[in-house]
Amino acid sequence: MIIFNDVSVLSWNVRGANNPKTKRYLKELMNKYHPTFLVIMETHSPFDNMKSFFEVHGYIKVAIVEAQGHSGGVWILKQDGNNLVVQWEDIHNNAITFSIALGVNKWSYCTGLYASPTPTIRANFWHYLCNLKETISGPWFLIGDFNEIIAPSEQRGGIFTQSRADGLISVMDNCDLVDLNSVGGKFTWHRNCRGERSIANKLDRGMTNLQWRLIFPEAYLETLCRSNSDHNPIILRCGGLPIARGTRPFRFEAAWMSHSDYENVVESAWTKERGCPISALHTIKEDSIIFNKEVFGNIFKKKRNLEDRLKGIQQTMERVDSVRLILLEQQLQQELDQVLYQKEMLWYQKSREKWIKFGDKNTKFFHAQTIIRRKRNKIHGLTLPCGSWCTEDSILQEETLKFFKNLFSPAT
Repeated sequence: MIIFNDVSVLSWNVRGANNPKTKRYLKELMNKYHPTFLVIMETHSPFDNMKSFFEVHGYIKVAIVEAQGHSGGVWILKQDGNNLVVQWEDIHNNAITFSIALGVNKWSYCTGLYASPTPTIRANFWHYLCNLKETISGPWFLIGDFNEIIAPSEQRGGIFTQSRADGLISVMDNCDLVDLNSVGGKFTWHRNCRGERSIANKLDRGMTNLQWRLIFPEAYLETLCRSNSDHNPIILRCGGLPIARGTRPFRFEAAWMSHSDYENVVESAWTKERGCPISALHTIKEDSIIFNKEVFGNIFKKKRNLEDRLKGIQQTMERVDSVRLILLEQQLQQELDQVLYQKEMLWYQKSREKWIKFGDKNTKFFHAQTIIRRKRNKIHGLTLPCGSWCTEDSILQEETLKFFKNLFSPAT
């Protein structure tokens, strides 16, 4: 049974939902974070083309605003099989508002949105949100691509326009909204220009009214690794971090076949034990373990390492311009896509059992300011000395202890 603190919302401007690489990374995000709700924007494709993809992975439609050609599009989906009652309340060309309830208790209103990149259209959308606020009676959060920043610190490169920022700031004031500070990255949109320079903005964000913030003081937003879109996915967690999963037992992995050296492993083992198939198979098993450890590597660890390296590089590129880092990011993106393909093969191996199993289920202001300050001071993750981003509690404790031991140890 799901409870409100378990709820999470993943929001991503995918810049084309039906792209094979985008679908692969979207599947990875769903499998890794298990978000309760999905907010997908700039879909470039009719929902019917993707309906079966989401259903296979345990998500069903809440409400849909279809894209107009390559413009716009907002899809809201929820995990199938949980005990939340979801009802769409209002639909606009750029937003969908729905209510979430547990039994007869209405918990929250949520607006998933994609603000137009055209300033004049966006200004009309700000008026819509102010009018929508009058219909909301309860906790309310908004998440999506606002296509606007509210301070010069939310951009790197480009020109800050105060008059445009004032439009979104006015919405926040009129609707009593507070911005959810995010961890894991300062910006959510990046674009390389003129070869080596890059510009970046915080276009994707989450906002809540004070009532929602007081109910969920531990809620926070995390900026995730960017792949196959110029926008980073973001995830809102109402409670704490998810529990880490255990490792799987050994078995032959079909993904090994995608490595050019594995054929030699099999051929060598078979040659050594010529004439005895049972011994040859045993040798292949033992040699495959060594191959997996020393050559191929654990796909899950490799994926985490690539994501951590990408996150570190992307955070560094928020501060400096470097052709070398741009090229390295492109290389790591290709490696990550290959690893995700290999991981997809692993899922395919157990799909016949797993999909069958999963197919059927799957002074309030000051108080609020105190909560916001506490959340700003709380450490959800750290950039490690190696440059990678980490959110695992055990590693954070280790690294923090190590840092202060080194800091206060006498100089040798």
